Amino acid sequence: MLFLTYTNSASLQFPHPAMASPFYAKYLPPHAEPRRLDSGGYLALRRGAQLPAPHELCKLCEEVGAEACFAPDIPPPPDANSAAYLQIEAKNLSTAEAAPCPLAPVVHIYPSPGAYAATLRLAVRVAEKVGAPLLGVGGAVPHLTAHRYALVRTSALEALQAADRIHLFGAGSPTTLMRLSLPPGVSTDWAGWTLKASYGKVVLPPEIGNGGERHVTGVKLHKKYPVLSRQEAEALYAWLLSRGFDVPSFDQFLEGLKTGYKYRAEINAYVALKWYEESFMQKSTSRLCLSDAGC
Repeated sequence: MLFLTYTNSASLQFPHPAMASPFYAKYLPPHAEPRRLDSGGYLALRRGAQLPAPHELCKLCEEVGAEACFAPDIPPPPDANSAAYLQIEAKNLSTAEAAPCPLAPVVHIYPSPGAYAATLRLAVRVAEKVGAPLLGVGGAVPHLTAHRYALVRTSALEALQAADRIHLFGAGSPTTLMRLSLPPGVSTDWAGWTLKASYGKVVLPPEIGNGGERHVTGVKLHKKYPVLSRQEAEALYAWLLSRGFDVPSFDQFLEGLKTGYKYRAEINAYVALKWYEESFMQKSTSRLCLSDAGC
């Protein structure tokens, strides 16, 4: 399942699986089901915020009505040596074990197979002890940024084999999912639907221009980034129209992409969810519905 991660006040009007960190849980709309609550570790690391205490996460998890919530975790630096990595992971897992509710522990991807396997075994034992519904796998984003897809996929599959059900954090963009080709049992999330929109970008399904993101605002850029071509815009318009997305005339569509941050975010979310549904969900017994039609 693909969860859309909420990182600001933008929200979607159609039903969808959603996740939020504790800092943005208040923006989850009522129709975002099922919900998950992230620990906030990544944002705390990036922005210097204080991680919520386990009892605070447990309380918020109940208030949000989430199906699964993750224990506080501090992601080890990608360049941490094995001793430092194991020390940080042990501390994270002890926090999960001591929580007053079944918060899912998180294990982080690490290049050393031995260190990762040792942490994974401990994480599975903690998850079973506390009764967590799944295991979180974090630390993928730095490796994905460096195009280490094989490492991320191998680590995710190893965790899935050990825990039966896992969540791989931050790997939910269409381009990333196409390259990872993850099996059922691995859920993931994506915050890029709003982040890309705020940068003036729209996301294409992989069958249009090999996917990826395109700038659409017409603003002169400091660096050379791909700009949405007329042909790609027409293809995206037709793709959305054929799947029941409510699009205006083509000229209005272009203007909305150029000037509307929330409009870009909505399209990015729809592209990601619908492409995921068509590429992965229909191959399994469960199916994600973006509308009442055919559900």
